[in-house]
Amino acid sequence: MGSEKKSPILSVRLGPDLKERWETYCEGLGRAPSSAIKEAIEQQLKAAEALSTPKTYHQTETTKEPKERFEILLTASEKAGIKERAHVERCSMRRWVIDAIRNGLTHEPQFGMSEIDALGESNYQLLALGRNLNQIARRLNEGHYEPITVKRIEALSRLIDKHTTVVSNAIRASLERWSITRQN
Repeated sequence: MGSEKKSPILSVRLGPDLKERWETYCEGLGRAPSSAIKEAIEQQLKAAEALSTPKTYHQTETTKEPKERFEILLTASEKAGIKERAHVERCSMRRWVIDAIRNGLTHEPQFGMSEIDALGESNYQLLALGRNLNQIARRLNEGHYEPITVKRIEALSRLIDKHTTVVSNAIRASLERWSITRQN
């Protein structure tokens, strides 16, 4: 069967009752039963593709979107859980709920204050390390002996710069309200 070509023709056994109902339906549409089946298959496949392609959202800085009121009802235990998590993360309950929703939509981190503090300290340390590496690279370029190569230091410095940019963007995204737009 591997070397045989597949036929583009599809045969479907409908049975007498279903076939008669289908033909009557198609006649009412003014369509040939075979073309209506083909169109139905195309619509089903298109719908399946749309469902299988996940909707993605991303944060944009282009507009300051007005806020809209949205009310939800929670059980006492849900509200208590949110209150506890908000307290641990040093933010308001409202901020915690918004962060949870944004994380669910964008799959991008929404940090609490403790994470922001830790990321800020991490950035500070990485920037200090980068400055030290730049000083070593400068000494090497001046002709002073160092046991490490200039190329290696520059590569490390680029990695650190890239990391600090990513961390800074994550912190900014977490602190600022950004518009969420849907990507298709």
